[in-house]
Amino acid sequence: MLDKHQGARLANLWDDGKAAGMTEPEKLLYRSNLLGSDKRITNYGGGNTSAKVMEKDPLTGEMVEVLWVKGSGGDVGTIKMDGFSTLYMDKLRALKGIYRGVEFEDEMVGYLPHCTFNLNPRAASIDTPLHAYVPKPHVDHMHPDAIIAIAASKNSRELTSKIFGVEIGWLPWKRPGYELGLWLEKFCQENPDARGVVLESHGLFTWGDTAKEAYETTIEIINRAIAWFETENTGPAFGGRSKPVLAAADRAAIAKKLMPVIRGLISAGESKV
Repeated sequence: MLDKHQGARLANLWDDGKAAGMTEPEKLLYRSNLLGSDKRITNYGGGNTSAKVMEKDPLTGEMVEVLWVKGSGGDVGTIKMDGFSTLYMDKLRALKGIYRGVEFEDEMVGYLPHCTFNLNPRAASIDTPLHAYVPKPHVDHMHPDAIIAIAASKNSRELTSKIFGVEIGWLPWKRPGYELGLWLEKFCQENPDARGVVLESHGLFTWGDTAKEAYETTIEIINRAIAWFETENTGPAFGGRSKPVLAAADRAAIAKKLMPVIRGLISAGESKV
């Protein structure tokens, strides 16, 4: 028998049959489109996905590690193969050697084009270092409604620990950029068994060794957040009403007093046109 709340859960849409003959970049596209198909997972144009793939270098013929990551301005739900940026991982790692510190992190965006693989014209997004420095092949960054509710809470760190234990970590607010990428890398190094992290007032990062594992981890973690709200959050949202609702007669009386003022403002605006 289905739980009464089961309809609110995200469905696992991964199809092994469809994915069986795909290359790693094609699996990345497949995973991205699945995640973006449900706006409870991320808003339109929000979030990004990535995969670290071994590719043949067109200059040397040698196999090199390449980061495929959603390009700037794309939408994971409708993205096509040409929507991904491709960058040499060795060059992305080399950027650490020229990083001058957080006060200069904005200049690092200008170095991303120098890391481009195979002359790909798709511009890399500011989130590229966050994906590059997670030491896992497949990374998802989503903005799920249920996770945002946790991330934006005043006690988001405590809630994250309560709901997910040590499986999902927490990082304080930091605007997206190079420094946050280093923070995320440090978290992964210090917590090798973690499956993801909640970014305060931002969203969710999850990862896996395969495209399927990354996708299923993302779905699972969001569903656990949804389940927690359904069973544990029984109080009124945002602390309930701060003031009682006025009676209909009182609202009408206030509206009657305001109408002449509103009409005067409208007339004044029209006279200036």
